[in-house]
Amino acid sequence: MALKGDDMGLRQRIVKMIAPGMYSAEAVREVVKEEIQRVRMSLPLTANYDPHNEGYRRLSADGQLKRNLGHIDQSRMFEIAYYMFDSSAMTKGMAAMDKAFLFAEPITVTSDDEDVKEILERFWKDPDNKLDQEFPDLMMWMSLLGEQCWPVNVNPHNGHVTLEYVDPASIKEVLVNRQNVRQSVRVDLLGSTGRDGRRMAVIRQDKNGRSGTYGRLVGDCFFFAINHPPNSPRGRSDFLTLFDWIDGLERYGYNYLERAEFMLNFVWDVLLKGMTEEQIKEWLRDNPPPEPGSVRAHNENVEWGAVAPDLKAVDASKGFDMTKSFIMGAARRPDSWFGGGGKAYQTEAEQFGQVPIKDLDDRQRYAKAIATQLCQFQIDQAVIAERLSDEKAKAGFNLIFPEISKKDLTGLINGIPQLATALSIAEDKGWVSHETATKIFAMVAGQIGADINVEEELKKAKVRSENEGKEDYVD
Repeated sequence: MALKGDDMGLRQRIVKMIAPGMYSAEAVREVVKEEIQRVRMSLPLTANYDPHNEGYRRLSADGQLKRNLGHIDQSRMFEIAYYMFDSSAMTKGMAAMDKAFLFAEPITVTSDDEDVKEILERFWKDPDNKLDQEFPDLMMWMSLLGEQCWPVNVNPHNGHVTLEYVDPASIKEVLVNRQNVRQSVRVDLLGSTGRDGRRMAVIRQDKNGRSGTYGRLVGDCFFFAINHPPNSPRGRSDFLTLFDWIDGLERYGYNYLERAEFMLNFVWDVLLKGMTEEQIKEWLRDNPPPEPGSVRAHNENVEWGAVAPDLKAVDASKGFDMTKSFIMGAARRPDSWFGGGGKAYQTEAEQFGQVPIKDLDDRQRYAKAIATQLCQFQIDQAVIAERLSDEKAKAGFNLIFPEISKKDLTGLINGIPQLATALSIAEDKGWVSHETATKIFAMVAGQIGADINVEEELKKAKVRSENEGKEDYVD
């Protein structure tokens, strides 16, 4: 007969009196659950023993497909990224190279309103934030890890914002809007000692018309991810598909260096004709290997010869260059950017070195969008805390990022006279109008930093033409 609720409680109390250290059924289930989770996490990725699907997430949830990496795969990606950054010269070099292209100069924050500018500069250079120093590094780690999570602390008195940092490996799950899977709404962190982890609302615009913060950015943390499908909030590393290739290339090069060391060694092979084993041993005692530059003499019964190992080594440089070219091509970078030499590489460097690679431009635009959101959140919090008025906040701000490409000013300047001559001829022939010629010239001149207002220049040219020959006219 099944026990009723009161009887069950009485029974448990009696059991606890008799054996106070005994676990309840619920506690046993929790321990077993934790142990299963620990064992499953320790299994290799190739293990497929999972009779109750405990190691898998449902393919569908509320009718929406999930495209996240598995929890084990995501954690392993982070650990491999950290390991490769510490141990791989090529991984670290490529990550640092991209950072140098994107942030060769400091980021400048400007605004027409002095209060807005002062608040943003304080936020950007705050000793706890140090974004003027650390923002390029944070973007580099975004590239390596695929995502970044920065919780915020807001001073309620003046709205000043300070940023924290969460290791992406500490993220348990990122939840999305059910109506819009592209919008991340909450980040759940892993807990410890049986407790649930911290849950943070992702910062986004408040669209509640009844809220006092309507239209402002609110939330607990920033979360950014790259290289993920639209219906997967978790990011992927830029190097996810390259880690194995880079590791293989570096091991290939290191193994060749070890083999080359053997190939540089040699031994003396001495033929002692007619000698017995004892005589050979005695001869070796009396004749140590000759020193460099020394003199040795022998008769016709002794023959000396230097023997080097013949390991039948193929030209390893071809295999190394082929693999490196694949890696740099997959990373969308020229070989010349990573140790290439020779005339062919010099020509390639001339073609690519002065032209911004499009994906670097795209990544810098994304970094600028992130920095803009950070600054806008700071402005909104200052308005909410009444540190800044709505009118002043409308002045806005501007972030000036360094230019990725370095212009060939000499080539541009030398080409301007030829351009002017060509435009003059085209205008005389009636091929282009005066306005079009002026716009083309202004566009090219703008490449060297000249800010030419075409409309103003055309007006001045018209006035100059109408007043030519007048004595009292001053240009």
